[in-house]
Amino acid sequence: MGPNGIILDLEVREKERVLRTLAEGLRADGAVSDVEEFLAHVAQREAQGTTSVGHGLAIPHAKSSAVVRPALAMGRTREEIQEEALDGTRPRLFFMIAVPQGDDSSHLKVLSSLARLVMHQEVREGLLSAKNPEEVRRIISEAEGLISC
Repeated sequence: MGPNGIILDLEVREKERVLRTLAEGLRADGAVSDVEEFLAHVAQREAQGTTSVGHGLAIPHAKSSAVVRPALAMGRTREEIQEEALDGTRPRLFFMIAVPQGDDSSHLKVLSSLARLVMHQEVREGLLSAKNPEEVRRIISEAEGLISC
């Protein structure tokens, strides 16, 4: 995650606003060249089924020609957003995955790694209470170390 890729305490309740904020962070980090085009691909993916996966977590993702290089952004809202996941929870944690068109392996690797990380309640709780982006990076790094053991 680049310097603009972790956005904490978003004061929005609409998923579209969260997605736009994260996409703009990816553009600021040089991973996305065209926010509108990328968001159109994200919307196409969302139309296939919700990416709110439960446990207060959403993983919006898309392959797009507007993506310069594979990237990940994380956002946390102050309150749950209005969309409900299959388990009845409403997300506050968002991990946006951006992958260049035609890159099949990167997005599957990131999805798999994220799924393993966030299945642990203590990781989700840490991400919800992190005070700054550096703490988020530390939590993720420590969790990755435990998972790879």
